[in-house]
Amino acid sequence: MKTKRLLSLLLAAVFALSAAATPAMAAAGTELPAPTAASVDETNEAVSIRLTASGDLTYGSPFTLSVQTTPADTQYIGVVMGTSGEAQGYVTLILSSKIRTLLRMIPLPKKMSANPDQEEEFNIYAYIKQLIDGNDVSVLLRVADEVVSVMDVLKFYIPTLKDVSTGMKLALELIRKYLPEGVFSRIYLDEQPTEAGNYVGGAVALESGDMNTAGMVFFRIKPKSEGVRVYWAQELPASMTAAEAQNYNVTAVVESDGQVVEGGKVTYTYKKKSGLFDFLGTTQSEFPTEPGEYIQTAKAAGNYSSSEISRTIVIQ
Repeated sequence: MKTKRLLSLLLAAVFALSAAATPAMAAAGTELPAPTAASVDETNEAVSIRLTASGDLTYGSPFTLSVQTTPADTQYIGVVMGTSGEAQGYVTLILSSKIRTLLRMIPLPKKMSANPDQEEEFNIYAYIKQLIDGNDVSVLLRVADEVVSVMDVLKFYIPTLKDVSTGMKLALELIRKYLPEGVFSRIYLDEQPTEAGNYVGGAVALESGDMNTAGMVFFRIKPKSEGVRVYWAQELPASMTAAEAQNYNVTAVVESDGQVVEGGKVTYTYKKKSGLFDFLGTTQSEFPTEPGEYIQTAKAAGNYSSSEISRTIVIQ
């Protein structure tokens, strides 16, 4: 707990610096495309922010999730979440270029790194990324809640923290609103989403202008279907008992561009034949154990999509 509170205080100080930073700060090595640097007048003005997802929104194809702001060097905090499909539970926290740059400018002892032998410098940004990348979203929520509480206290002494605190609160609200409860989640920092599924993203500009517009985006990464097929892992005998079926591989294999997809997901259905009215037969997703004739179908799922294949299974 002491470590988290120390991190919270340190982050609050960093956000305070970032809120007061001059436009001369240049971004370096950002993971997400950053807005082009530009000077900003001191007078209040309309501030807007927009998230866009461009390119081929298909699993395995290149695309870009970017943030555009007006003025161009506006600081922001953004969140992108996966709400369905393979993307469900995915969350990435997006920081503006100034905040990322400042976090990288604050060094930490290499012994705090997961890889102390690394040659490159270890810094606050790397530590935060190490802390949350791949972990459950609850880790972010706990740390961020403490950061917000610290900033709420400090904003009376450093007024510029007010906007950063508000932005963090809105980001947390977005996570809690759209992330399904109880779903397995994983959080990353400044990473591009890749899994197939539906996403929602939002970002809030951290400015004190008369108008502060939060940007939202909804997009979907489609499963890959071109060059994808499924085939049976093993041919089955004309008939078998339920016990004998345990010795056979009754699954299907997913292949993409001629390469087997390790761990490829497949959905199966089993429809029991009923004489002349096969279309009225009962359908189930589990392998049958009762005697009868069944039509087994298989289709690629998850990050891949394919045409169905089918065959008849006879259980004695």
